[in-house]
Amino acid sequence: MFKWYCLHQGQAILIAIILAGISGIVLPQVFSYLGFIGNIFINLLKLCALPVIFTSLVVTIGLLPELKQLGRIAGNTVIYIVASEIIAVTIGLVVFNLVDISQNINGVALLSGASYIPTATTNISPNQIFNYIFTSNIFESFAKFDILPIVTFSIMFGLTCTLKREAAAPMLNFFVSAREIFLTLLNGIMYLAPFAIFVLIGSAVAQSYLTGALAINLLGLIKFVGLFFVALFIHCLWQLLLVAYLYRHLSIKRILTEAIPIFVTAFISSSSLATLPIALEKAEQLGGNKKVVEFMLPICAAMNFASGMMYEMVAALFFLHILGVHPGLIEQILLAIVCILTGIAVGGIPETSMVSFVTVFNMAHIPLAAISILLPLDRVVDRVRTMANVFCNTCGTLIVSKTKINFREKNE
Repeated sequence: MFKWYCLHQGQAILIAIILAGISGIVLPQVFSYLGFIGNIFINLLKLCALPVIFTSLVVTIGLLPELKQLGRIAGNTVIYIVASEIIAVTIGLVVFNLVDISQNINGVALLSGASYIPTATTNISPNQIFNYIFTSNIFESFAKFDILPIVTFSIMFGLTCTLKREAAAPMLNFFVSAREIFLTLLNGIMYLAPFAIFVLIGSAVAQSYLTGALAINLLGLIKFVGLFFVALFIHCLWQLLLVAYLYRHLSIKRILTEAIPIFVTAFISSSSLATLPIALEKAEQLGGNKKVVEFMLPICAAMNFASGMMYEMVAALFFLHILGVHPGLIEQILLAIVCILTGIAVGGIPETSMVSFVTVFNMAHIPLAAISILLPLDRVVDRVRTMANVFCNTCGTLIVSKTKINFREKNE
């Protein structure tokens, strides 16, 4: 039985969701006694979140000098990845600020009775930003779960390791080992996910059912996913149009036709790495420079998770809005920075999407019960995100290929 459970986590989660939905309506009072299970799961996720973020950022940045050996291609690749991620998060911000889907949704019921609790760092004025980001006591930031100071320190520490590469080698090896240990611990914690989902989803259904808001809350979640797909479509569209502009001989129809195997494989496998061989082949067929394609696509598969960063951003905005909170521009920018940096740190590591949500939601002071709402949705959303990631990365190689070719021709 335990072996089946370990090998069929997806099915176990699906069963937990179905049972939670039924139990939340038939036996809503039961969940008042089971809340500790969900709390244990959330606390264990928080336990792993900061160590994974810290070690991953240090290792990722500490090893960056290796890219310098590849010269201009590496530089253009990094520029594309950063630009793509910033644009993706910005699109999510604009779409979810323009379209309000939070009306009539009972946020407290949806989040199992949890509510928004502002703290001293909720509203950060421009004069306080730098004092907040550049902390004088990193251990205090770890204790308070302050994300931005930890991310800032991780980046500075990683950059210092790049300057003193030989002296930092033992330290980097230590952080690589520490990251692997915490990731193994995180994988073990995820075995508790079906039980936690049963309790957290059941509690949300019970609260919504008892308050008469179940139908409205379900409709609100459907609207959330639909609006996210619209934002994701816009992110794919600007890159598709740019490729069609740069490659005048390629029609949009042909690009999309060639990309069909990419979409199908990405949706079925839900893995950027599994789709990589097909993406490499199609990128070259569409006219991508072979050297650029072979270097850039594997790097993007490991680092460029723009759609995931967008998802974190819009999820945070959605839950803030249904709780009656509308963050200002400064708060949204800081939240976007956290989404991008945590996405870079853990984007290519399996089972770490929940780590990103823990860090982002803590930054926004969103009750972590929101994670339980996203877990069932993620089974479908993740496949669509993967399709968008791989397609956009393929377009990115074509864009960088054209930039490299034009740059070379101008110098000749």
